[in-house]
Amino acid sequence: MTLKRKAVLIAAGAVLAVTIGVAGTAVYQHENERDAASASGMELTYNADFSDDANLAGEAEDLFYGKVTALKGQKDLGIGAETQYAVEVQRVFKGDVTGTIVVNQQGGKDADGNIVDLPDGDALIQVGSRYLFATKYNSDQKFNTVIPVYGDVPIPNTEADAPGSPDANGDGQSTMSDRWVAAVQDQNDLSTAPPADEPTEEPADDPTPEASPTESS
Repeated sequence: MTLKRKAVLIAAGAVLAVTIGVAGTAVYQHENERDAASASGMELTYNADFSDDANLAGEAEDLFYGKVTALKGQKDLGIGAETQYAVEVQRVFKGDVTGTIVVNQQGGKDADGNIVDLPDGDALIQVGSRYLFATKYNSDQKFNTVIPVYGDVPIPNTEADAPGSPDANGDGQSTMSDRWVAAVQDQNDLSTAPPADEPTEEPADDPTPEASPTESS
């Protein structure tokens, strides 16, 4: 599959050393959010559609299923509120996370309890719930930041039905586990995407040519 991609910055945490991969369909198309994201350093592939599991798996450094056990706190790292949670890792589909880790999400609450800085289409992670997490590791802050909107998928358990997904283990039933095993098997390599063509600047209208001087007789 060939995707036309353009790297842009997306808000998600303090500076990361990695450069990779939000959906052209998500809210990050807006100039003000791209400007704010430049403070975070997390880069995502602009025209990759992260509603596509193969793209999400290809973008994530860690793809895992876990239970949110506690709210750890909230920070503002220069791009707005970000919230940290303790997550018990229960199954890993990609990466090497183990035990209980800190998962960071863009968005949080203000002093009055109002939700702020949360990308459109996303919802705050809930303590006690289980999710499929697609994340990137922030080595400065020592936490895993979820890919906005598509990187925190609430699911009850990995054996829940997943109609339409491949039967990855061949047992005749398509489950959430099968869905993400297949996603990793079929993941798209977004890091090698060619840059999008720069727009060609249209020339200004040709000026009206000056009349040639008339030779005097």
